[in-house]
Amino acid sequence: MDLKNANDYKESDVEVPCETHEVVSADEFEMVETPDETELVQEKKIEEMVQTPDETELVQEKKIEEMVQTPDETELVQEEKIEEMVETPVETESVQEEKVEEMVETPVETESVQEEKVEEMGEMPDETDSVQEEKIEEIKENPMLRSANLELEKPFESEVHESMHPTTMFGVEFAPLIIPLERRLQTTVVLHLVATFFFMGYGSILLGLYLLFFTRYWWLTVLYAGWFVYDIETCNRGGRRSEWVRNWPIWEHYRNYFPVSLKKSADLDPNKNYIFGYHPHGIIPLGAMCNFGTEGTGFSKLFPNIKPYLLMLQGIFWLPFLRDYMMTAGGCSVSKSSIEWILTKEGKGNAAVIVIGGAQEALEAHPGTHTLKLKARKGFVKLALRHGASLVPVYSFGENDLFDQAENPVGSKLRELQNYLTSKLGMSPPIFHGRGVFNYSFGLIPYRRPVMTVVGKPLDLEKVENPDETLVSQTHEKYISELCSLFDTHKTEFGIGEDVKLTII
Repeated sequence: MDLKNANDYKESDVEVPCETHEVVSADEFEMVETPDETELVQEKKIEEMVQTPDETELVQEKKIEEMVQTPDETELVQEEKIEEMVETPVETESVQEEKVEEMVETPVETESVQEEKVEEMGEMPDETDSVQEEKIEEIKENPMLRSANLELEKPFESEVHESMHPTTMFGVEFAPLIIPLERRLQTTVVLHLVATFFFMGYGSILLGLYLLFFTRYWWLTVLYAGWFVYDIETCNRGGRRSEWVRNWPIWEHYRNYFPVSLKKSADLDPNKNYIFGYHPHGIIPLGAMCNFGTEGTGFSKLFPNIKPYLLMLQGIFWLPFLRDYMMTAGGCSVSKSSIEWILTKEGKGNAAVIVIGGAQEALEAHPGTHTLKLKARKGFVKLALRHGASLVPVYSFGENDLFDQAENPVGSKLRELQNYLTSKLGMSPPIFHGRGVFNYSFGLIPYRRPVMTVVGKPLDLEKVENPDETLVSQTHEKYISELCSLFDTHKTEFGIGEDVKLTII
């Protein structure tokens, strides 16, 4: 054995006592400084392994005792290796829980494992609400998200995009560049609907005039003008609904944008006709459009064999192309003749949806408010009595929160001007804003704020050919009472305080 190997063996393979380390240090020193004494050093090293039985026995005892003769340490090792499955019940239970009782014996662990696996299919309601309906039910039904005095200064994008870091420049909050495709699609669909409402009708008029006077395609304008005259009364005769249009997949993106939900309080008999009183109007009744103008919230599944007709201002059906588009969604005029047609000429199972407050109620549409223009609105009650139709109150929580409107208290100069224009134009001119396509601070797109529409219980009425004013007023009061009860029953689900009441003007 050469000197180098002997040193390596000693230092790595043998744990030498303290005295031995002193000798090794001296030998190493002598080995370097006194080369003539090499044979003596080698003999000394060999003797350390063979001829020094005292130290050799000590080393052997140390190695053997590690496995056998040191009962304290041996028991500890045995406990770590053996008692994991037998002698330590606490650790054994945890191991068994991880390997065996995942689905059976440990309910707490099993529920968490099952929820992770089963919730992918939507079968665990508790966790599913937080995963699948994070953008829908969680925001809407969590009362902590809203309160009666909530000041909705910012859209819900601020919460949803917190992890996406929107950029604020010059006081404008810009949308982040990286946004999930689903949200982009939602915004696009809502933009399409808002642009259609504001620009399709008037844009079509300008396009028709341009084609008529500045191109050789004047005949297109003439053809549509002839069709317009021929079809002018269709909006008063049940419209021209298209179930294909109402079931377009894009309406699901429309629903999820806010999101909008539809709830019912009772089943509706398809052998009767109904008048739905929709409240409030909002700046634009987008909740009414989603629930009753499309199948985005599944109206036909909640109310089978009931056909909704969303009634709109007569002026909308004077605008080319917009009128046709609205009729495919089931839209009709809100005129008296139109309502009577639906209640008498279309058979049974029809629901005429009327936004009772009308354009004037839009001037009351401020976030967090619940003011309805209803005291003097009795015409729909008279029609219901005359045709024996049931009255159904509908309240849409959150409808007033979708836009911000300039302050216009009653008696202010702005409100007086708005009332004057409303009387002349037939529609109100609220000064409002929402968000934009690429920013969250201003624009014509509604905010991403939840809307929860609740359909109340029907108020069944007996048919009275010529109801007097007393009967109409009594029925009107019953309707208001049912509406207030509906509001009070469901307001806490939307985070509205118990002390908040509807304001009827």
